[in-house]
Amino acid sequence: MRCACCNRPLSKGEEVLCDRCRSCLSLPMDPALQDVLGRFLCGRLHYEHAVTLTLYETNNHLAQLIHRAKYGHRPLANRWLTDQLLDRLSDTPWPYDIDAIVPIPIHWVRLLSRGYNQVMPIANRLSAAWHLPVWDDVLQRHRFLRSQVGLTWEDRLRLQRSSLRVRHPERIQGRHLLLVDDVCTTGATLLAAADLLHEVPDVRLSFLTLAKTL
Repeated sequence: MRCACCNRPLSKGEEVLCDRCRSCLSLPMDPALQDVLGRFLCGRLHYEHAVTLTLYETNNHLAQLIHRAKYGHRPLANRWLTDQLLDRLSDTPWPYDIDAIVPIPIHWVRLLSRGYNQVMPIANRLSAAWHLPVWDDVLQRHRFLRSQVGLTWEDRLRLQRSSLRVRHPERIQGRHLLLVDDVCTTGATLLAAADLLHEVPDVRLSFLTLAKTL
């Protein structure tokens, strides 16, 4: 196996990351960082709880690791990062009264080319730790979106909303769902998904990501 960050062969005793990359991957323990997602969501929609592991800053080791998890066939990197978040939440009330985990979906074209949804290792690791079901069929990406570089935030939100739909609304009515994504950048994806889920009566939402940009 190779390091999910630098792609060097792993030595005996190393898992997912080599020791060098682990030492370079500084994840501050500041609890305020875990609330940066909540501060972004506050005033934009109603939510129960929100948490993220750390800030996403371009070109650092964390960004490289998340990029490899998404595009470099290293999905286990996201599982390792989820373990770091779970460790920091071990003395908190998480997962509260959440009923199920809902991962942000990707379109079948991307799933076919990539081979996996990079959010699923996060959702599955949370499921194993918190004994919660993963409902990966609640949200569906039914429209393929190309690069949104150069679009306004409002256009991004509109496109994201038009590309998603809710399936099996009867199952989630009255439920508390944890919406999970790897990175929150503009927030358009999370907000679009939340808007659609909130159309189902009495749905309550919480949010979890591995990183949030400033």
